[in-house]
Amino acid sequence: MMKARVVSLASTSKKAKLASVLPEGTEITRQGATNDFKKGRIMVVKPVPRAYILSGRMISNLAIGQWLMKKKWPLMLLVMVGMVLHTISFLGGFSELGEVAGNSGAVVVSFPTHLSWTMIALTAVCWGLSTLAMLTRVHTQLLWMTLRTFDPWAIIACAVRGWAARMVSRYALHNDPAFLTEDILDLVVMLELSALIILAEAADVPKITQKVFIAACLVYCSVLSAAPLFLPDLPNWDPDTKVQILFFAEMTPKSQFISAYGTMAVLLTKAAVSVILQTNDFMFLRCHYEYCLDQLDTSFAKLAATDPSCIFYSDFRRALQEMGVSDSHIFAGFNALDIQQSGRVSLQNFRRCLKDVFTASPDASHVSLLAQFCQEAFCNVSGYASLDSMLGLVLSQWRKIRMNEFGQLLYHYLMQDPGVERLFRSASFRTQSLLFASFVQVGLGWLEEKDFRRVERDMTSLGMRHVGYGVHPSHLCVFQLALLRALSNRLKGLPPEAEMAWSVVWLHFIAIPFTQGLLTTEETEKRVVTGTVRDLLQQATSHKSFLPSLAANLNNVPGGEHNWSNSVFRDAAHELSHMGILVSFIQDTAETLYAGEMLNARKRLRQVATIHWDRGVFPRHMLTFQHAATMTFREILGPEVFSSFAETMWAIFFQVEVLDVLLLAPFGETQDKVESWALSCKVHFVDKHSWTLLMKMASLDEGLASKGYQRLCAESGKDVQKLSVDDVVKTFCDESMQHPSWTFGRVVQNYCSTPPAVALLE
Repeated sequence: MMKARVVSLASTSKKAKLASVLPEGTEITRQGATNDFKKGRIMVVKPVPRAYILSGRMISNLAIGQWLMKKKWPLMLLVMVGMVLHTISFLGGFSELGEVAGNSGAVVVSFPTHLSWTMIALTAVCWGLSTLAMLTRVHTQLLWMTLRTFDPWAIIACAVRGWAARMVSRYALHNDPAFLTEDILDLVVMLELSALIILAEAADVPKITQKVFIAACLVYCSVLSAAPLFLPDLPNWDPDTKVQILFFAEMTPKSQFISAYGTMAVLLTKAAVSVILQTNDFMFLRCHYEYCLDQLDTSFAKLAATDPSCIFYSDFRRALQEMGVSDSHIFAGFNALDIQQSGRVSLQNFRRCLKDVFTASPDASHVSLLAQFCQEAFCNVSGYASLDSMLGLVLSQWRKIRMNEFGQLLYHYLMQDPGVERLFRSASFRTQSLLFASFVQVGLGWLEEKDFRRVERDMTSLGMRHVGYGVHPSHLCVFQLALLRALSNRLKGLPPEAEMAWSVVWLHFIAIPFTQGLLTTEETEKRVVTGTVRDLLQQATSHKSFLPSLAANLNNVPGGEHNWSNSVFRDAAHELSHMGILVSFIQDTAETLYAGEMLNARKRLRQVATIHWDRGVFPRHMLTFQHAATMTFREILGPEVFSSFAETMWAIFFQVEVLDVLLLAPFGETQDKVESWALSCKVHFVDKHSWTLLMKMASLDEGLASKGYQRLCAESGKDVQKLSVDDVVKTFCDESMQHPSWTFGRVVQNYCSTPPAVALLE
């Protein structure tokens, strides 16, 4: 029988013993002699150097059950009292005895009395309370895994078989339906005992309690199986009765009963030996790892369509596309599986790479587990996670920061830039630092509600109010650099995944709509922006001093990245040539966008993003480049050419058309599809016809498309006449960020089938 014991670290020696078995960082949810057990997680350790964390909950938190488990004796007392009472009732101690004619003479029978009814009820109460107590220490996943083995069902089958044999024998002797109530109560009692034995297998009970419990159950089952064999005058048994409806047609009910309880005794003997001989304080699960291997092999067989011995990329891609996984994540997942980079994945490599994913979630389907693996592989390569993960990381880190200290540090870094310092020169240090910190707090607070269209409207409105304060779009670049630097200082370093999360969340949801609020409608026209930037770069690159000045300014940006030669270019001798390539690429991007080839320009930008993220180029490098270029334009072109308007166009171009596209590269499949639809619409507002065309691209039926249209109107806060193409693009781009591994069709289908976050407009 599968034995289970939960980790209990009572001493330093036990902790050292655990450390030699468990992987570093394994969460241990129960330590020492405390009786308090955290709900939600439990550690399961196999008898090999492997550890598994199973998510879920304890089955019950009833107060009476928790009280009964505080000490060892209440549970043991209830179990033993119930067993003694049931044994005495079985022997006829509480009933009135009599005789009836059997097949071979007089047979002793028992007739119910008030005392026997009371004792049966008391037995049911004792075992019922014991079951409630056990439920407070049983984890849902562990019980489900226990029920996957043979022994629990064998216990139930034996209990039901023994009860049926006794019931049929008694009914054959009495032939009176009046005894049916007693038989039903007896069945309830037997099922309670079966449940109690099964729960003990996966319950977090002290080892001594488990030993005593199994020993008591063993004695109980041994007595009940031996009594009919050695006591000739035992009530309710006619040794010559034969019933044809039981499991073995030629066996008597008495033999059936002895066989059933004898089998239970054998199972409990095996359990008792296991518990007594096992010295480790770990929980052992017999079939968990083997079950995982079965799942892995089945999943491998489904993917190995061309050759049963290996998986080719074409088969892997086709299968995962049917599951709704995007190509970028499929590619990352296959590369992670293809350890030898041979273009094929063997069963051995498939098991090695996926066993941790499959063992962590033994009940999940192979579809969800493969999608999760591809998501993790993509995240490891690119540093990107889903929007929920990035938001969760950003908000959890923000809660660790003291606003007053953060605001003072942010103010200090911002004032290092002369342009910002002149803007806030007359402001109070304390007041302005708190305002800066409050700005971050308000933006993140709005994002926490995940109503992204409302965040966009509120941040745009906030940007419009800051026009009167003299805030310029180029100042936002300085603010973002100061923000990242202050965060790194307060958090004692900003790991790559955290920096990427802050950059994506802050730029896409805060900075860009805030920038839009600082502008007029005419300034936001794409051809005006790209045309201005194209002309700026053409004039600037005609000066021989442009690239040397840009390289020098890169190392002088306040709060920026100050070691480009080693950290980015890694080749100081060819720094200017690298810089020239980067400037030329941005110039080509502006030319392509000005020509109206938006999809081609963004495709190239995403290819560059893949290359540069792998080389360790982070958003702060790009922000540093943006501000260094601003400083260089001022020096080389002067205020006549690089006017306030031109500076605004450069800030918008770099933030929206370059940096935002680079940061959102992992979500590009949906963005490309929606923007190709937007280009084909050639209208500013969305009507039913244009919406239908988009839904056809996603292969959605008319009913689901209508629901999506209603949700879009509700969440954008606009009626159907004012719903713009940009609203649709932003909505589905944000939706794809929440599900980065999904294809365009799956993203659209999920959006349209999900109710709106706000009430539908009348």
